[in-house]
Amino acid sequence: MFAYIFVFLLALTPALQAVFDLTLQLALQRAVLCAVAAWLLLKAYNEGLPAGLGSRKFYPLWAAALLTLLSLVFSPFRGWIYNEWGNYAAGLLVFLFASYIDKEGRDRVERGLLYGAWLVFAVSVAQVFLLRNFAALPPLTNLNALALYAVMLMPLALGRRNWALAAAMGILVVWTQSLGAALAGLTAAGAYALSRPGGRQWRENLLPLGVLGALAVFVFYLLQADSVAGRLAWWRSAWEMFLARPLSGFGHASYTWAQAAFQPDGAFREHSIYAHNYYLEFLAENGLPAAAAWLWLIFGAVRRRQGLAKYALVAALAHSLVDFGLSVPANFWIFCWLLASSAEEAAPEKTASPALATAAVLGALLAAALLALDLRSLAFERARGRALAAASAGDLPAAEAALAPALAPGLLRGPALEFLGRLAAGDKTAPPGYRSAVYYEMALLENRYCAGAWGALRRIYAAPGLEARAEGLDRRRREVYK
Repeated sequence: MFAYIFVFLLALTPALQAVFDLTLQLALQRAVLCAVAAWLLLKAYNEGLPAGLGSRKFYPLWAAALLTLLSLVFSPFRGWIYNEWGNYAAGLLVFLFASYIDKEGRDRVERGLLYGAWLVFAVSVAQVFLLRNFAALPPLTNLNALALYAVMLMPLALGRRNWALAAAMGILVVWTQSLGAALAGLTAAGAYALSRPGGRQWRENLLPLGVLGALAVFVFYLLQADSVAGRLAWWRSAWEMFLARPLSGFGHASYTWAQAAFQPDGAFREHSIYAHNYYLEFLAENGLPAAAAWLWLIFGAVRRRQGLAKYALVAALAHSLVDFGLSVPANFWIFCWLLASSAEEAAPEKTASPALATAAVLGALLAAALLALDLRSLAFERARGRALAAASAGDLPAAEAALAPALAPGLLRGPALEFLGRLAAGDKTAPPGYRSAVYYEMALLENRYCAGAWGALRRIYAAPGLEARAEGLDRRRREVYK
């Protein structure tokens, strides 16, 4: 039964990723959590809990989970990003509990994963030849993310001698024209060549490694200057974010909201929602201790992994040096599945009835708290929709009234104020920009790193007659971004 949850999650979410909204995202997060909770309760009431959940192998996982959660709790952007940590937590749960699925269950999941790859390929074919919107609206939301998906699935297809699917994934990589995926594939191929029996003897591998090296040089030759310049600017922003909060970071998925204010004026490329380097992005968002625990877990798991799946992981890690594919939930969950290897057999641990009852009660309370938070998130989304409709009709007071619950002191006040600042841009009842500036200044009181507020205020105060306010804004900004 447990395996079917993974089949649904890993096989269907890549095709659904392009239409992800908050409701679907929360539903998938809770589906994983509820499945895990149900599995644990059934195990506890019957043969007992798996003995290895507290083993040394999983110490980095528990550390990464705790430290990233603390990063979120203390993040100045927690009102903007609190729904995103669930995607990371779901990946950790996939990794943890995939280790306890038996061989038959793993085979069922991986067959489902390959069927899902055919579905993604079929959608891509329809977009290329019928809808003609493959470049604009590809599966997995972005061509580079789709390329990483194809690169991860190709070794699985080869391992099962599914040559047709391997070719289909190769076609996807060609269609995406992703140079990052090409470099990732070459890296994985080189790692495989070196790992063959006798493969560590350079003389035996000189020819294939030479060919791979020549192809890599050709790929680097094809790189465009604006792509390289953009990545350098985004990496610098991530590094500056890390230096600002090296221990706690800004919270998982905060790069999207924080990066613009850390990007130097006159940068060659515009704002990006991803750093295009997964390691720098994770470091900036979660801090050094969390990044150390997570990378310790990843590289330890890769060393233990056997078969061609290991080279899918190598390709994903190489791709993550220059792109953001693992920041996409569907790709991240597949990566976590591939990362997991079967846990060592050990006698289950029986749980005393009082402890089990306590755990069940705590689990129910946690589920209730998460449900309340989810309902609050969805209510805020609906309120934003009503506020937007009111502002579009020129009724800013009605827009503010729609967001009144979120404007109370608490988690959502900062995002609500920033949103009102955008809605008030067209207000005709006050001097241009006045109402927007009020909301943005209030947003900065909630979160001094609010990049949207800093950028909007700079534009508003650039108007003639507001030179003193512009100077004051620049002075305050230098105090924050030292």
